[in-house]
Amino acid sequence: MVESASVEIKSLEQIIEAVGTTKALRSIEITPLSSGRVEEAYLSVRAPVKAGSLLLKLDSVIEEADVMEAKAKLEEASRALQRSDTLQQSNGMSEATIDGLRAQSKIAIAALKRAQKNLDDRSIRAPFNGLISLSSIEKGSRIKEGDVIATLDDLTQVVVEFSVPENLYGMLSLGNTIRAHAAAFPKRSFVGEIIAIDSRIESTSRSFKVRAVINNPDLALPGGMFIHVSIVADNQEALVIPEEAVITEVGEQFVFLLTPGDDPDIFQIEKRRVSLGRRTYGLVEITDGLSEREEVVTRGLQKVRHRSSVKKIEPNTDASLDTEE
Repeated sequence: MVESASVEIKSLEQIIEAVGTTKALRSIEITPLSSGRVEEAYLSVRAPVKAGSLLLKLDSVIEEADVMEAKAKLEEASRALQRSDTLQQSNGMSEATIDGLRAQSKIAIAALKRAQKNLDDRSIRAPFNGLISLSSIEKGSRIKEGDVIATLDDLTQVVVEFSVPENLYGMLSLGNTIRAHAAAFPKRSFVGEIIAIDSRIESTSRSFKVRAVINNPDLALPGGMFIHVSIVADNQEALVIPEEAVITEVGEQFVFLLTPGDDPDIFQIEKRRVSLGRRTYGLVEITDGLSEREEVVTRGLQKVRHRSSVKKIEPNTDASLDTEE
């Protein structure tokens, strides 16, 4: 006795699978624009920071003094220019002298801006909201201009880039939903959408790149994590049978087909070669070898052979699965 299932037409999803690596939506290396000794450091690992918040402050005694000096010179130049306006009205000063004083005032303004910029460069602030990566910089450390002291990542969304075979190029479009899974979160599924599809096929791999963005509101996904991506590209009707009905021999796939005989309770077994297509949720697509409503053996495969006779039982019964010669 055997169990069987009918060959059916069902709507089958075209699922595209790929692997990629997460990357922060925005990420920058934090580097100072000048050298010096660290006076304040706010580089707590994974501590959320707000745009504009202070991350690092270098010693700035000289820069503060330069600003004070530039302000004083600007005040002096401004007063001299104001006096010249009064003297000009009484014809007590030449136009050339007044032009010189105006130039000195502009030079003093530029010097103040330069000094203020140098002072501002001693404080490093976050350009956007994010998380700080691991850093070894502490108060008292000496750093040089251009040193990378930490990385700031915006992980509210993560970008995943992956490659897809060229034969699937027409099946994807912007806005397609993706589902992603990471080994670190085996019971969790992350949802995102495709935001970019490359316009070129790589000649060596015969694949194209796809970029998707995944919502990460709880910041669970870090940058650089290996991730598995699934995309439901299309639904198409197909002939399907249960996967357990298929047996493989020497690289070819076969099924045992039930052929009705004279006795309605007895069926003859026919071993038939089939071609397979997509697989999903315990079903496999049959692209060649079977027709709708034919029946294939799903249980008792080990005890049947070509041209043997069997009885069919309903699924989930406790009857033994024996064949009849």
